[in-house]
Amino acid sequence: MGKIIIVLAFIGIAYWYWTGPYQHSAKAHPEDNPKKNAQIIAECVAQENFAKADGYRDPGENPEEICADENNLYMFDGKWYRR
Repeated sequence: MGKIIIVLAFIGIAYWYWTGPYQHSAKAHPEDNPKKNAQIIAECVAQENFAKADGYRDPGENPEEICADENNLYMFDGKWYRR
C-alpha cells in the first residue's frame, strides 16, 4: 500500500511540474517579442539620429547597428529578436 502511495505521489508531482513550471519555462521569453523589440529599435534609432544631428555621433555610423548592439538584438527574417 505504501509503494502505491509513493508511485501516485510521484506521478502527481510529475504531472504538476509538467503542466506548471516546465511549460512556463518552455514558452518564449516576453523579452523576445518582435513587435516590442522593433519599438525599442525605432526609439533608439530616433535618439541616435538626434545625436548625429547634434554632433555627438559620427555621421558615418549606422544607428541600427549601434542600437542592436546596445539592446542585444539581431534581425532575422525582417524581425528583431534577443540574442
